[in-house]
Amino acid sequence: MRILAIDTSLGSGSVAAVDPDGSAERPLGPAGGHARVLTEALAEVAAARGWGEGPQALGSLGPSDVVAVIRGPGSFTGLRVGVAAAKALAWTTGARLVGVSGFDVLARRAARVAGWHDEPMAIAYDAGRGDVFAAIATPTADGWTVSPPALVPLDAWLESIPAGGRITGPALDAAPERYATRNDLAVAPPEAWHPLAADAAAIARARAEAGDVDDPHTLLPDYLRPSYAEERKPPAAG
Repeated sequence: MRILAIDTSLGSGSVAAVDPDGSAERPLGPAGGHARVLTEALAEVAAARGWGEGPQALGSLGPSDVVAVIRGPGSFTGLRVGVAAAKALAWTTGARLVGVSGFDVLARRAARVAGWHDEPMAIAYDAGRGDVFAAIATPTADGWTVSPPALVPLDAWLESIPAGGRITGPALDAAPERYATRNDLAVAPPEAWHPLAADAAAIARARAEAGDVDDPHTLLPDYLRPSYAEERKPPAAG
């Protein structure tokens, strides 16, 4: 099974090409350039795995292979770019499509980086305006079970975590002075705060092997709440 994985959910995006013999990864650089460099980056990592030369390397994917994408949470523009590219690749190559939650990816990263395999962890994304998207990842025999995400104020999220609790996620980058007041919490190393495409590929592999794949016609980004412009839109007359 060959897997191409895409993460454009946050400013520090990445792509990865994974096969049974190894993997190749590449950061995408600043968020504003993701759409411009994404196809080239995917072709580069695919070629690095020996799947072909240049853009033709992407065409080597087939029905037994997988295109994985982090479907959210994240920036509106970033998620649209990544999900649209993943769907296009699945359509054109016939590869299976797997949309992966960023919460699942961050749980896997914290387990790998911090060794957090045996207790629940609280994960939060910065939602702007003083809020976070928060969920609890609980270890299971097969990986992690993630609670339904909730939109809550950052301070309320921090206050809800019991002493000794484990925390990680991009929200820690956004407000270090706030969680620093909770010196009774276990904070994951900074390298575990942000998702990576390679971890999304590992999750997608397990899901694809279990037959749990997505329909390119119906997969949508998981924004978790409407954009600021949509929230301010007046109700339709009628």
